[in-house]
Amino acid sequence: MIQNLHFQYPSWFLLLCLLLGVGYALFLYFRERKFDEAPKWTRPTLAFLRAISVTAIAALLLSPFIKTIKENTQDAIVIVAQDHSSSVTSEMSESDVAEFVASSTAMAEKLGTKYETKRISFGEAVAEGSIDTFTQQVTNLSALIDYVNDNYADQNLGALIISTDGIYNEGKNPIYSKLNMTAPIYTVAMGDTTRRKDVLVKNVFHNKIAYLGDKFSIQADVQAINAAGANTKLKVQQMGTGGKVLKEQVLHIKGDDYFTTQDIVLEASSTGNIKYRISVQGVDNEMSKANNYKDIFIEVLDARQKILILANAPHPDLGAMKSLITSNKNYEVDIKYPQSNDYNVNEYNVVVLHNLPSEENKIVGDLDKIKSRNISTLYVLGSQTDVTAFNRVQNVISLGGNSNALENIQAEVDQSFSLFTTSDDIKRKLGQFPPLVAPFGKYTVGATAQSLINQNISKVKTDYPLLSFSNSEGKRQAVLAGEGIWKWRIYDYLQHDSYLVTQELVNKTIQYLSLKDDKRKFRSSSTKNIYKENESVILDAQLYNENYESINDPEVNVTITNDAGKEFNYIMNRTQNYYTLDAGRFAEGNYRYISRTNLGGKSYEDKGRFSVQSIQLENFDLTARHGVLKSLSEKYGGKMIYPSEMDALASEIVESDALKPVIFQSSKTQSIMHLRWLFFVLAGLLILEWFIRRYMGSY
Repeated sequence: MIQNLHFQYPSWFLLLCLLLGVGYALFLYFRERKFDEAPKWTRPTLAFLRAISVTAIAALLLSPFIKTIKENTQDAIVIVAQDHSSSVTSEMSESDVAEFVASSTAMAEKLGTKYETKRISFGEAVAEGSIDTFTQQVTNLSALIDYVNDNYADQNLGALIISTDGIYNEGKNPIYSKLNMTAPIYTVAMGDTTRRKDVLVKNVFHNKIAYLGDKFSIQADVQAINAAGANTKLKVQQMGTGGKVLKEQVLHIKGDDYFTTQDIVLEASSTGNIKYRISVQGVDNEMSKANNYKDIFIEVLDARQKILILANAPHPDLGAMKSLITSNKNYEVDIKYPQSNDYNVNEYNVVVLHNLPSEENKIVGDLDKIKSRNISTLYVLGSQTDVTAFNRVQNVISLGGNSNALENIQAEVDQSFSLFTTSDDIKRKLGQFPPLVAPFGKYTVGATAQSLINQNISKVKTDYPLLSFSNSEGKRQAVLAGEGIWKWRIYDYLQHDSYLVTQELVNKTIQYLSLKDDKRKFRSSSTKNIYKENESVILDAQLYNENYESINDPEVNVTITNDAGKEFNYIMNRTQNYYTLDAGRFAEGNYRYISRTNLGGKSYEDKGRFSVQSIQLENFDLTARHGVLKSLSEKYGGKMIYPSEMDALASEIVESDALKPVIFQSSKTQSIMHLRWLFFVLAGLLILEWFIRRYMGSY
């Protein structure tokens, strides 16, 4: 340990401190006559004590500190990482697995006699420690490299030993993952590299959502290995309906390395999370039939949100708005005109009124339907709008003093808007977009409205609204006080090669309008509709009192039921002012749940559904990838070995002098002002001086 004294000011300042202390002592005692009759040692002693005290106090003003340097020695760390996915031991007997586990443990123990040894398990996730079971359904080798980087980058890592078959089905190729250290990587090659006869469904690509009555496509990749001349049958079934066969097709395997992609078109005939099985018929002497099928889940929704753009007359805004809105596949848009009479407002979730009501089209009947059905409405105010009628039919904004004149308006985002969030791109970029054309007049925001965008007129920021929203008495309305949004769309693409800013603005607007207020006092939900079998099912719930304040005093019971009718009962946990439940993992299948509680003697319940999807990744390809392991080891200066060579590898590493301990230096600074003993020393000097003065008859 090394300690050094440092000052935050030049060291020669100490000379000034000494001169100050000596000068002060001479001034105080040189002409002092009260000690003339005292012993001769009195005056020099008192002067010395005063000089030392003043010098020390002055020196403390220079902010001195002590820097302590400590050296620590750290032995080299050897990490032994074991893949615990099911593919590793798929071709091994129980005795072979037990023998391998014992050999791996012995290797780690031998390494531990000289080095600090860390054991890590990986598969679905990376964790410290060793696991003796090989049941995980995912292998992510790149996640292991990232974990070592994150947790051992600042330590003396001597070597990384990875036992795996080289099969990875999540993450990227480990060869392209960069280990930010100089430690070699040794790989223990497990599994069998022999390509045996196999027919499998390799990949299935599909949309997660379809709409009732619509047709949707599934793309299936079928692979066959060493099965030339055989025939197989590709089959698509809808599970839960007795395995109803929807499509069948015979495939002729023309070579030992056969691959084909089949497009399958299905119709969504029922709602919910529908389970489909895509399978191929097995062939004689096939290696494994566990990869002959793949199950997928598709959520079939009842209907899209239907949006009506009702316009006074053709306008470039109409096509631009339709294009922006339909970028969200959940929205279906129709453009209509009042004079056509080929629409029914009641069939739509949101109505966009462009330049309506106008002098030519009062649309009284449509406005009555909108009011009676509480249909959410977006008004686009423009040159053809009847301002008097406009002020009467909505309460978002009012326009006064209109003289039928128009002016160019640029956007200014209101940072205090709180009804929903917007991205930084909207806040930063929207003010640079071309101006909209708006009627001239005095704009006033309604009492229940908030403005997302205000008007910037001739580079003067105003509090006049340009885009405002209101939610009053269960009816959601919005007003865009200007026409010409088609120019925003074009400008967005020219500047950013995309429509992301205008798409977000329009879709956030439609999303806000299309939401219906949920007035239920008790509601529960699942965080996802479809879970993987290695994910925990998470449910949450909210309970409100008569004032619609969120509470969690009563107990909430949850019953989850599978397709076979088996029930799983839980009690939700209370978190802050809501409820949550981690129900753990479930087997593949469809589930329904009921949440129940009681408040003020009244019972409440809410229902929902979720599905659990099998991962199946470890069953699809059981051919070991030793080439990946060899390349990985060579890249980092190690080598690939086989399980029978683990003891020899441990001996080689133990006997090697390449893994050396590292000396780390750590420094610590401490202000002298924090040293308590220094206070007592200074206080002692001053007290001793005072005592001598008093004893000699002075003050």
